[in-house]
Amino acid sequence: RRMKSWRWLSPILGAVLLAGAVWVLHHELRHVRYAEVKATLAALPRAAFGLALLLCAINYAVLTGFDQLAFRYIGAKVEWWKISVVSFTGYAVSNSVGFALISGTHVRYRFYSRWGLTAGDISRIVVFYVGTFWLGLLVLGGWSLGVDPHPGLLALPGGHLIRASGFLMLACAAGYAVAALVRRDPVRVRSVEFPLPPPGVVLGQFVLSCLDWACAAGIFYVLIPHTNLTYTEILSAFLAAQILALISHVPGGAGVFEGTMVVLLKSYLSPEVILSSLVLYRIVYYLIPLGAALCILLADEVRVRRHHLARWGSAFGALTGEVAPKVLAVFVFLAGVVLLFSGATPTEKARVFWIAQYIPLAVVEATYFLGSVVGVGLLLVSNGVARRLDMAFYLSVLLLLAGIAASVLKGGDWEEAAFLAVILAAVLASRRVFDRKAAFWEARFSPGWIVAVVSVVGASIWLGMFAFRHLEYSDEVWWRFAVGQDGPRFLRASVGATVAILAFGVVRLLRPAPPEVVLPTDEDLAAVGPLIAAQSSTVPYLAYLRDKSILLSPDRSAFLMYAVQGKTWVVMGDPVGSPQACTGLLREFFERCDDFGGVPVFYQVRKERLHHYADFGLTFVKLGEEAFVSLDGFSLDGAERKPFRLVLNRFAKAGLAFRVIPTEGVPGVMDELRDISLEWLAHKSAGEKGFSLGFFDAEYVSRFPVAVVEEAGRIAAFATVWPGPDRVELSVDLMRYREDAPKNVMEALLLNLMLWGRDQGYQTFNLGMAPLSGLEISAISPTWTRVGHFLFQRGEALYNFQGLRAYKDKFHPEWQPRYLAYPGGLALPRITADVSALIAGGWRRIFRRRS
Repeated sequence: RRMKSWRWLSPILGAVLLAGAVWVLHHELRHVRYAEVKATLAALPRAAFGLALLLCAINYAVLTGFDQLAFRYIGAKVEWWKISVVSFTGYAVSNSVGFALISGTHVRYRFYSRWGLTAGDISRIVVFYVGTFWLGLLVLGGWSLGVDPHPGLLALPGGHLIRASGFLMLACAAGYAVAALVRRDPVRVRSVEFPLPPPGVVLGQFVLSCLDWACAAGIFYVLIPHTNLTYTEILSAFLAAQILALISHVPGGAGVFEGTMVVLLKSYLSPEVILSSLVLYRIVYYLIPLGAALCILLADEVRVRRHHLARWGSAFGALTGEVAPKVLAVFVFLAGVVLLFSGATPTEKARVFWIAQYIPLAVVEATYFLGSVVGVGLLLVSNGVARRLDMAFYLSVLLLLAGIAASVLKGGDWEEAAFLAVILAAVLASRRVFDRKAAFWEARFSPGWIVAVVSVVGASIWLGMFAFRHLEYSDEVWWRFAVGQDGPRFLRASVGATVAILAFGVVRLLRPAPPEVVLPTDEDLAAVGPLIAAQSSTVPYLAYLRDKSILLSPDRSAFLMYAVQGKTWVVMGDPVGSPQACTGLLREFFERCDDFGGVPVFYQVRKERLHHYADFGLTFVKLGEEAFVSLDGFSLDGAERKPFRLVLNRFAKAGLAFRVIPTEGVPGVMDELRDISLEWLAHKSAGEKGFSLGFFDAEYVSRFPVAVVEEAGRIAAFATVWPGPDRVELSVDLMRYREDAPKNVMEALLLNLMLWGRDQGYQTFNLGMAPLSGLEISAISPTWTRVGHFLFQRGEALYNFQGLRAYKDKFHPEWQPRYLAYPGGLALPRITADVSALIAGGWRRIFRRRS
C-alpha cells in the first residue's frame, strides 16, 4: 500500500496529463469537423486494414517470444505453444487495461502456477519480460531521440534536452548488455534473486524487443494514406508518443498518445487523417486482441470446469467467480463510456427520422438525456461491481436495461444496444458472484476510480464540443427540440451528466460515517464455539475476549477475528474452521478492508498457511518463534531437569498446594482472583493488555479452568488454563500472583500444570512466543530481519528478548516460527506500531500510562 497522499497524487497526475493531451487535441483540431473525421475513416483502403491485421499478428507473435526467452532464462521446460497462448493473453489484457505489471502478471499467474512454477519463478519471468519490453524502447527510442530526433520534438519546450535523453537511454541499454557480460553474481530484490541472463539470451532480448516496437509502429504506418512520410519518421514520432503515454499511466495511453501524434505529424498530415488512422490503430492493436484474449480465458475456464459446467451461462459464471468482479467492472465501466460518448456525437440522421415516425419527439429527447445520465450511473456502479455488492448487481441490471432502451429510442443505435445487451447477459450469468450485503454507499471509492469517472465525463463533454463546434451557442439553443437537433440534445445531456456527478459527490459527503468495528454478540460466540472445538489450537480462545470482531464465512463453517487500529486491520492468527471456506473468508476480509481503505495484516500466522496469504499478494516477516513442550512421557528426571526438581521441592517445603479449579468452580473464587489481578497490575505498574493476550474479565475468566497455587488456604497465584480440543494442546493465558507470593511461584505453577496435563492425556504444552528469536542473518537478509536480530541481541533495555527465550529453552521445547503477513512496502514500521498499540489497549492507554 502506498502512502495516502500518493494514492491521490498518482491518479491526479494521470488525469492532469490526460487533460493536457485533450487540450492539445482541442487546440490542434479547432478547424476540423467531426464529419470530416468520419468521412476520412470510411475512405481508408481495406487492404491497409488487412495488412495492419497481419502486422499485428506478427507483433504479438514477437511478444510471445519474450516469455519463451523467460522460460529459457529460469530453466523451466513447458511446451512452446502453451507459453505462446498465455503470453498473448497476458499482453492483450495488459496493453488495453494498463498497469501491465499488475494485469499481465495476474493472467500469467493463473496459468503458470498450474504448471508447477513457484512464486519466485513467476517473479523472475515478470521481471524478465518487463525488462525485455523496455530494452527495445531504450534502443530504438534512444536512437530516434539522440541521433535522428523528430523535428517536432526539437520545437517543443525543453527540446534541447531531447538528444541528451536519447543518449542516456542508449547508455542504459548498453549498461545492461555490459553487466550481462561481466557480472556473475545475481541481483537481489528483497528475498528474490534474479541472476543476470547469459549473453545469448540478452541478445535475444534486444532483437525481440526492437522487432516488437518496429512492428507496432509499422501497424500505424500502413494505416495512414500514401504520403512522403518515411517509416523512420513515423517510428520516431510513434516512440516519442509511446514514451509519454507510458509515463502518464493512463490505461493504454488513451488521449496522451493521440495528442502527441497529432502534434508531431500535423505538418505532414491533416488532423482528420491522423485521427482516423489512430482510431483504426486502436481497434487493430488493442480491441481485437483483447476480444481474443477474453475468449481464451473463457475457453480455459470451460476446459478446467468441463465436468461441472453444462451451459454457457455457467461457464461465464465460473469465469467471473475467479476473474470476474474486476473484469466485469471494467466492462460495466466501458458501457458507461459508450453511452456518454454516444450522447456526445451526432446520430445517424436516417435512423432518427425513421424512429420519429413511430415514437413521439418527447420520448426521443428524454431517452437522449437519459442515456448520458445512465452512462454516469454505470461508471459509478462499476465500483460496486468490482466489490461484488448485491446492490450493484441490481443497479447495473436496471441501468443496462435503461441504456439499451435509450440506445434504441434515441437514434436506432442497434450496435450500441447489442454491446450493452452482451454485458447485461454477462452480469446476469454472474449473479452468484454478487454475494456481499454491504451497503453500496459505504464502499470506498478509490482515488483512481473517482479521477477516472470525472475524466471520462470531462472527455465526453470535450468530444461533444468538438463534434458540435459548428453550433452557434445562445440561450435559445438549450430549448430547441426537433428531430435533427443533436447539438442541443448533447448540451442538455451534458448538464444531466454533470448534475449526476455533483449529486453523487453530495451524497458521498452526506453519507453516514462508516460503522465502528462491531464486537461479537452472544450469537457470534455461540457460532464459533463448535468451530473452535473442531480444531486443536488454543489461540482461537482469544475470540471470547470480545475485543475483536468476528467474521464468519457465509456457511458459518469458518471464522477469523480481527481488530482495527487506525487504518490497520489486524487478524489474530489464522482463520479457524473449514479449509475449503478459508479462501472465500480471506477474500471477504480483503474486500472489507478495501471498502474502508484499511490495510490487511495477519498476526502470528503459521508457516504452513503462508501460501493462502501469498495468493492475495501479501508478503511476510518473521515475528519470532513459539515454544511447544511435548507432554508425552514428560518427567523431571535427568540432570538437565534438576533446577525444576529444586523448585518443586521448595514448593512442597513451603506448604504450597497446587490444584486446577474446574470451570464450574471458578465463579466461586472470582472475587479473590480479581483482587490478585488488581494487586499484580499495581505492583507491575502495568495496564491490561488485549488482542493477542487475555485481560481480566469475569465472563472471560469463567469460561476456562483456573490453575491455582494456595498457601494456607489462600490463593497466592493463578493462571487461566486453555484446555485445547481433543487434548492435543494445553496452554495458559492470564498469569497473576500476589506481591508477597513465594519466589518462583509461577515456575512451580507451570511445572505442576505440565505434569497435570501429562496425566490428563494432553500431547503438548504451549509456552507462547519468544519475540524476534530464530531470525537468521546472512549477507542478503532483508532490513526487517537485520533490525529484529539487532534488537534481540542488544535490546534488553527495551524488552527481555534473550531472557525470555532462555527461560523457555529450559523446558527443551520444539520451536515453531510465527509470521506477520502484510501488503509489503514501507508501511511495516507503522503496522508494527499499530499492532503494538492494539496489544497495549490503544495509543491513549499507552500515553496515559507514561504520563
